Amino acid sequence: MSSNKYADLPDIDTAPDVYETEDVIPSTQTAGEDSDEEVAPPQRGATRGRTDIPGKEEIDSSSLNPEEASKRFRKAERKRDRTRTLYAYPPSRSSSPEEPANARPLPLAHRLRNLQNELAALETELADPSNPVLAKEREVDNVDPGELIRGLVDVRGRLDKIRKEKEGRAKLLGAVMGDSREVGSDDEEAREKKSGEQAKGTGDEAAGKPEVKSIVEMDRRVGELEKLVGSSSAALDETSPLPPPLLPLISRLNAQLTILTQPRHIDSISRRLKLLLSDLDRASAQHSHRRQASQANGPTQPSALQEQLLPLLSRLGPSLPQIPHILTRLRTLAALHTSAAEFQETLASLEQEQQKMHEALTELDGAVKTVEISLEENRSVVRGNVAGLESRVDALLSRLEQLSRTPESS
Repeated sequence: MSSNKYADLPDIDTAPDVYETEDVIPSTQTAGEDSDEEVAPPQRGATRGRTDIPGKEEIDSSSLNPEEASKRFRKAERKRDRTRTLYAYPPSRSSSPEEPANARPLPLAHRLRNLQNELAALETELADPSNPVLAKEREVDNVDPGELIRGLVDVRGRLDKIRKEKEGRAKLLGAVMGDSREVGSDDEEAREKKSGEQAKGTGDEAAGKPEVKSIVEMDRRVGELEKLVGSSSAALDETSPLPPPLLPLISRLNAQLTILTQPRHIDSISRRLKLLLSDLDRASAQHSHRRQASQANGPTQPSALQEQLLPLLSRLGPSLPQIPHILTRLRTLAALHTSAAEFQETLASLEQEQQKMHEALTELDGAVKTVEISLEENRSVVRGNVAGLESRVDALLSRLEQLSRTPESS
């Protein structure tokens, strides 16, 4: 079409261009886009077709050696395999049927326990002065161990606050409601069932451990509370009273601090202190004036007490080094002296009781003697009465015999 349109024009070159190539067939493009073997044969065929056409100029009219072509295509195949292995994506984890699609994160209790374990490990590392890591950080990075310990104390306080909140009302409600386990997903329940089947043999032994752990924890917390309050060192007996309760004392101190820290009270206290200081200055000045006046008037006469003390001090002067030892010995013997005084009192009371008993015995002896005398007198009287009675009985018997004889004689 183009040759017919521009045929009448002069000097128009209708010969094909030397660098002109044929159009690529679409079927070869769709068949192999990333393969050089499928694209190369049509090009070679096209070149061969162009070489068969007479009158056309070509750059390279010779055919390619088959061995060289096989080497080149083998290198291309190796390169293609290498690129595929380098840029191959790994298989997706979400498509694996073994793991669940929606994996839940760790519970808060496990995360808190992990944080506590890590904090304990950090404390042990910081408490060890021979730790090479700590020494290296101190030398290289100029890390202050005090700052690290302060951060650990802060984290420990926050964790203890969380743990105490969890152990307080939430723990009590959990014990009342019987909710000893946290609500988990279906996968966690399945894992708990599997672990329960595996640990069925050791379940009976570990049944009493939570109660024992709770009792031990309660005992530990009570001990810490006693240390804070100050009743752990107090003797819990009937003779020594218990220390005052801490809460009223703290409330009273807090009220006093709030009162004292008010600006008006501080101002009044400062004014009173200033007045007191001025009064003390005046008193000291007056005392110094009086002392100077007394010194100017001359030495006064020594009093009677001073006269009595001076010879005593002169006698005690040589024995001054032994006085501290004597005082310590007297302090150690103070208990013995008190017990000796008590023994003296008991001995005096025993002597008084013995004197009373002696007086009672003398009175009893006199009474016994009077009884003996009366018994002797009564015995003599009874003896006389018996003798008189016997004489009378004998006289009566003799008369009876006489009376019995007179009738017979008559």
